[in-house]
Amino acid sequence: MTEKKRMSEIIERVGQALVNAKVDKLKKIGAPEINLTQFQYISVINQNQDLTFTDMAQVLKLSKPAVTSIIHKLVDQGYVTKKQSADDRRVFHIYLTESGKQIAEAYEDSRREYVNGIHRRLNDGEFKQLLELMEKALH
Repeated sequence: MTEKKRMSEIIERVGQALVNAKVDKLKKIGAPEINLTQFQYISVINQNQDLTFTDMAQVLKLSKPAVTSIIHKLVDQGYVTKKQSADDRRVFHIYLTESGKQIAEAYEDSRREYVNGIHRRLNDGEFKQLLELMEKALH
């Protein structure tokens, strides 16, 4: 097997392992109705303050109608609320409800737990080297 093929398989396995960690976390917190796309939206809302639908579309590099559809589902599920702007009644801001904040915390926990698992398998020098190589590969 070539090194590029090995790398491709490793990247796929890492991605799948992270997805599995997130799905497991959703089951543990009793929110299996949330899909990974919705999980990501909740995380983005949590990481950004005072988002509008347009802002959300820009952050996710998606169309506003695509974002609007998912946000409305999250509103219906009780994880997100929207508030009309006082300055421009056409604009709505998106906020997490308390339930949404719990989901966002679970999202962050799943990533942190995954990274901690990697760190346990490596010594500090190896972990630092892996971090530096991954940063280099992504830039």
